[in-house]
Amino acid sequence: MDAAMELLEELYVAFLSIHPPLHIPPIHSSTQPIHDTNHPPPKNQNHQLTPPTHRTTYLPERYPTLFRKTPTGITNLLTQETLTTVPPLSEDPMQTCGRLIQDDLALMLERPDGEYYLLAGSILLAGFWRLEDKYGMRLSEIHTSGSVPGYKEKLEKGMLNFFRRLRPEDPVLRNNYFIQVDESLPWSHSIGSEDGETVSWNTAEKNRAIEHHFFRSERQSLRRLPRSGAVVFTIRTYFEPITEVVKEPYVPGRLASAVRSWGEDVARYKGREKYGEVLLEYLDRVWVSLCL
Repeated sequence: MDAAMELLEELYVAFLSIHPPLHIPPIHSSTQPIHDTNHPPPKNQNHQLTPPTHRTTYLPERYPTLFRKTPTGITNLLTQETLTTVPPLSEDPMQTCGRLIQDDLALMLERPDGEYYLLAGSILLAGFWRLEDKYGMRLSEIHTSGSVPGYKEKLEKGMLNFFRRLRPEDPVLRNNYFIQVDESLPWSHSIGSEDGETVSWNTAEKNRAIEHHFFRSERQSLRRLPRSGAVVFTIRTYFEPITEVVKEPYVPGRLASAVRSWGEDVARYKGREKYGEVLLEYLDRVWVSLCL
């Protein structure tokens, strides 16, 4: 719980100085608390929570038309929602964090075995994965259970070393991208029901019209929280129709080249077999028209 409380404090200064806040109502099945009986907190964690009173001045000062400071936290003037940020809290701090910013959040904590585990999160726009499936897993299990190409052979050792070396003063940014063949931002229903036992590209309709193709990209930041030592992911999702993305200079040709460059394992992971034919034909046609 202390890691989530620390994250709640940090959000006021570190993340919201970059990202304008957007209130998104919490989804019960997508928010996990810091710990439960099956995943107790690490023994070396300090559970003395420091009330973040001095931190809650940031949002009201930076966005005075959207937020107002209260004696126990902050009020969102747009939604008229008042959030408590000092003990005793009215809800799990992870849930409060999820209400404050647009980004999805995930906390990885190191256990005595030296491995990092996903032990808290507020994930509302995952698209292709479910927090309940990954909760409590080691870093390597999260990737191997999702069949991330080359992770075991090329990335596992380096990724663990990277997590161990990450410092609070040196946040890291990365981006990824996917092609989605339905218009649903929170969950890609083309790969199956969010409540189904399994999800897979096998259920997706093949060669849907280009109007159903969307470019989905995540801007991820990783930072170590200075007190608890937890590593926090912030995940900002961008979602645009392919028909809009191609209006950007050089994008049709570059995107077509990227999709063609995928190896078989990456192509299978990203579901190219379900949309590649339609997508590439469209990108090539637009690219040729721009070059004339």
